[in-house]
Amino acid sequence: MTRSQENEQSFTDGTKLVAGITLRPFTIGTLSLCRQLKLSMFTGEGDGSGQDNQRQIMAFAWAQSAPLAQVLQATRSGKWVEAVEEFEFSVLPSQINEIVNEVNRVSLAVKAATVEVEQKPSSGTEDAPPN
Repeated sequence: MTRSQENEQSFTDGTKLVAGITLRPFTIGTLSLCRQLKLSMFTGEGDGSGQDNQRQIMAFAWAQSAPLAQVLQATRSGKWVEAVEEFEFSVLPSQINEIVNEVNRVSLAVKAATVEVEQKPSSGTEDAPPN
């Protein structure tokens, strides 16, 4: 399987069982949520510290496995940190490696699929070309 096919499969797999936790597929909604939660593993922003990485991994696993209505409510009310902390009590140390591997796989696929749109430089006086 090529890298491109692997990346595409990351988004079309449907739900996936990882370390006994069922994760939803990564969607545009997931990316938006990652931005709101400042999960730099998926957005490219953040401090990259070890503690931050653990927080991001657990936040991602929670956001992709908890019922969507609960995730949205916790995010909108600003209570998502508490929800992630509660979720962490259900994760056993033996599950961490498998979760980390999945998060890394999805993170790499997201980075590979992300396209940055840059504004065209203008001289300030030119009009857009006709269609």
